[in-house]
This record gives sequence, structure tokens and C-alpha cells, in this order.
Amino acid sequence: VDALIYCTKMTLKKFVRDIGGGTMTKGRFPYEYININNYATELDKSEPFPREAFDNKLKNKSISEAKYQEYLVEAAKFTTGWDQARSYNIQDTRIMIEPIDNLIKMMFKYKIDMLAMFNMSQCANTIKYSSACDDFTMNGDYNAEDTDKPINITMPYWTAKVESYIEQDQKKNKDSSKNVTIGDYEYFKELFEKQRCYICNCKFTWKNRPTLDRINNELGHSKDNVLPCFTNDVSEPRSILNNQKGYYWRIEQRIAQIQCSRRNKDQSSGILGQKSVFN
Repeated sequence: VDALIYCTKMTLKKFVRDIGGGTMTKGRFPYEYININNYATELDKSEPFPREAFDNKLKNKSISEAKYQEYLVEAAKFTTGWDQARSYNIQDTRIMIEPIDNLIKMMFKYKIDMLAMFNMSQCANTIKYSSACDDFTMNGDYNAEDTDKPINITMPYWTAKVESYIEQDQKKNKDSSKNVTIGDYEYFKELFEKQRCYICNCKFTWKNRPTLDRINNELGHSKDNVLPCFTNDVSEPRSILNNQKGYYWRIEQRIAQIQCSRRNKDQSSGILGQKSVFN
């Protein structure tokens, strides 16, 4: 497990501090000073590394006297530079274990396997769906009613739908003689205005435009074989399709409901703008 895939945009130092609690440090080692040409000689020495060995040429910085004195205290515990290097490498790895362990514990309550989730985006997305499913019921109404104005079913709109149904059925060699007709305009106009989509229970608007979904796909678009819906007609078995479409749509609506609730809570708490796994 590589800590880099879980620390998102934060630095490893902040990852250790914020997620790990900042209880561990990895000490100091002059990795710029040690190179392929001098490592054998320098690491064989029993004396501490000189202060200039810790100069950072990339950032043009030098170690402070106070920090160098802290290093000397730690260096006194080791016999040679090899011992220092070994200890530093162990600590450099071990320091990442605590924050990763904490993340594993955080994700465990959502039943997330972090070895299967390769980054925090995947974990956050799984938490989002997990939270939406906590009190989810298939027959629940999770629609976040939008402000889009209700659709006004006009005669040209209905005429286009009727012609489309006939074309669909004839293309599939289905009997279209009993299909809905232009004369059914008033009936279906009232139906679309008063009823909702039979799959997701959303009201029909200009954004969610209505259509008619067949109950039995082996038959045509007859008046007794259609239900109001704003999804496209499909060919999967109806019993399976209704469960799948209704389930996934309600899950998405439940997530939208949670997001809306959290935004309202953040606004009232004065913390608008902070990120969460639901944003």
C-alpha cells in the first residue's frame, strides 16, 4: 500500500500530521550528502555527520543549530552511519503506517476494503452510496423537487409521440392497429399533468419530458399497454427492468437529497465552502 495514493493533494508531512495524529517522526538523514561515490566511506564512520552535510542545495537552506543539536542527540544512539541509515529507512516507512491504519479504521465502518479502493475518490464515492443506502427503502420518495416549470403537452408534441410509437412498433413488426391515437390527446394530457413517472415517481417537467413505456414489450403502444414514464422505451424484461431502473434512480435521488440537506446545514452553520465526501 502506497501512502501517496491516499493523501490526495496534501503533502506526506500533512498526511502524517492530520491523519496519523503526528505522533511519529522519522528523524534526520543527509540523503543529499550521501551519494554513490562516498556512501561506503561516510557510512563506515562512527562520528556524526557534519552540520554542512544537511544543507539542502535544491532549496538553498541549511539546518539550524537547534535542529542539528537534536540530531547529535539521536546520532549518539548509533555506532556507525550504516545504523543511522537503517533506522532512518525503517522510520521513513513506519511513519506512514499509523495514518494508513487510521484510514482503514475510518473506512471499516462503511465496509470499505481499502485494498480494493485505489484512491480516496473511490473511497469517498463508496461512502456516499453507503450513506444513501443506510435508511433506503425501495418505495421511498426521494425526489428533490426542482423549480423547472411543468410541461404543457401540446397537440404537436402529442402528434409527434403518436407517430413515433407507430414507427417504433412497425419497425419491430408489432401490431400498431390498436396504438394510441391523436384522438387520445386529452386523456394523456391530463395523465401527464396529474401522474408521475411510474418508475421513479418524478413529476413531468420540461426537463423530464414524458413518454409512454410499454408494459409488455411484445405488444404495441396500445392504451392498455402503456404507463407514463420519462425514460426511453427499452427491450429488457419488464419485471427486471422496473426493479433496476427504480432502484438506481431512487438511490441517485437519495444522494441528491443528502447533498441538499448537508448544504443547507452548512449554510446555517456558517461553514459553506468546506468540502465533504458528498460534494
